[in-house]
Amino acid sequence: MTLPSRARVVIIGGGVIGASVAYHLAHAGWTDVLLLERDRLTSGTTWHAAGLMTCFGSTSETNTGIRLYSRDLYARLEEETGQSTGFRPVGLIEAAADTDRLEEYRRVAAFQRHLGLEVEEISPREMAELFPLAKTDDLVAGFHVPGDGRVNPVDLTLALAKGARQLGVRVVEGVAVEDVLTRQRGAVSEVVGVRTSAGDVECDVVLNSTGMWARELAARSGLVVPNQAAEHYYLITDTIEGIDPNGPIFEDPASYGYYREEG
Repeated sequence: MTLPSRARVVIIGGGVIGASVAYHLAHAGWTDVLLLERDRLTSGTTWHAAGLMTCFGSTSETNTGIRLYSRDLYARLEEETGQSTGFRPVGLIEAAADTDRLEEYRRVAAFQRHLGLEVEEISPREMAELFPLAKTDDLVAGFHVPGDGRVNPVDLTLALAKGARQLGVRVVEGVAVEDVLTRQRGAVSEVVGVRTSAGDVECDVVLNSTGMWARELAARSGLVVPNQAAEHYYLITDTIEGIDPNGPIFEDPASYGYYREEG
């Protein structure tokens, strides 16, 4: 695709956040949008994201609302775009290892039920029945959210990008943004465009959605984005006999671990 000379909005970064903003801007009527990805969509940090689509755990009405909206969107996005998102509502089990966490989760569950989330408290025995891989005899209880599940981050990003394209958003891969162009208006620095590896593009708004590189890009404009990449280890096993590949996600905060089917 030929790079346009101007767009109302330039989104830098073709991961799930950039694609989601492009999709939602388009649905809000902002279709003069250009998304630029220096390599391929999802090639940054999105491709190895956990892919957990879970609503349980927040006592923020806004946060819970966003999660519930996202879960609903991922379920219908495939039909809208014809592109799989990999969303599988296999359910979530959140383990409580002690009475303090149990009390906390009971408050969370009551709050989120009020906002429409289906969640039930279950016993260690019921947890073991739903997720046989877990050792549950040292757990106090669990909370089961049947509508939660997992998503494929790459497929989801491609579906969001396709949905944005269908409404007129331009998505260009293989073009790197080298700098954000500004001009001074008194004490205010105003965005006027971006400088890319394929030339300059005028714009009114720039969105920095470059993930772990957001701080580096922002620093070129004298801005501070307080993010930092951190190591996150995970283990992928071969197929384990007796484990249902469509079983629920299991989260145990006390052991700093989560468990889900890969793929």
